[in-house]
Amino acid sequence: MIGELSMRITLKALQYFLTAVEHESIARAAEQLGVVPSAVSVAIDQVEAEFSLKLVMRYPSKGIKSTATGQILIGKIRHLLEEYDNLLAEGADLRTALVGSLRIGYFARIAPAFIPDIVAPLITNNAGVTVKCIECDNETAQDGLLNGDFDVVLFFAGTVKPGIAVEPLMELSPHLLVGTDHPLARRKSVRLTELGGHPLVLLDLPLNNEYYRAILDEAEVEPNVVATATTTEMIRSLVGAGVGCSILHMRPLIDTSYAGDRLVAIPIRPKVKSLRLVLGRLEGNPRRLVHAFVEECRQYFHSPAAEQLAVL
Repeated sequence: MIGELSMRITLKALQYFLTAVEHESIARAAEQLGVVPSAVSVAIDQVEAEFSLKLVMRYPSKGIKSTATGQILIGKIRHLLEEYDNLLAEGADLRTALVGSLRIGYFARIAPAFIPDIVAPLITNNAGVTVKCIECDNETAQDGLLNGDFDVVLFFAGTVKPGIAVEPLMELSPHLLVGTDHPLARRKSVRLTELGGHPLVLLDLPLNNEYYRAILDEAEVEPNVVATATTTEMIRSLVGAGVGCSILHMRPLIDTSYAGDRLVAIPIRPKVKSLRLVLGRLEGNPRRLVHAFVEECRQYFHSPAAEQLAVL
């Protein structure tokens, strides 16, 4: 019923009506509201007409008084207007205060190496902030942002969907990951053309598959893919176990796998096509918590800490 009324009676009319019955005077209500008395009188007529009920009695010399029926509705109208004011206040808080939940969608398999440092100040310095980190792929990240599932996303730039504002964070050139016993482990750099005879362990994800195919085709390398995985840590563990070598873009701040095997990251020379890590958010003016996260990202990716994520 409230939803229907909001379409047929304006909140302004309800406010004028409530102010009049609380003051028991159209003139005093008009003075408080800063409008002419006729505007208040019309609002009373509109409210009564909508309900088809007599809600007030008008006395030329004594003002107005609510009827018994009017008294029943006055409490409900007051509650409705208070809830509306609360809604506006909460909306203002979301825009101006660091409160609420921040939902981060990310397609960056090494995100555990940097997202905690970015969100830690937001959480520790603001008691009302919570963070949800959801790992996904490029497509899901962008769709989730547009659908309202995420407040902000981190992904590798390619095709960016309309409505998403992106900000570059870091250019990442690929590197070769090998175990310490691999024949290439002591090299300062390696060419893609040298990988044709080596077993490869590659990430099996849409963006990565396209990328590997493009750079290996350009280098005229026929890849010998012996294993694939959908997580970077599994790739690192397979490489550490001696299954093969891999091509990755980001690295964690440790040089061991989950299994404790030592790993070596070697730059690929000459440099080939890089991937760009970007931050995406909805176009327009974000709430303050989103803005604060964006600022923390900017500071982090302009710091020496971010440089350690790449193999230069």
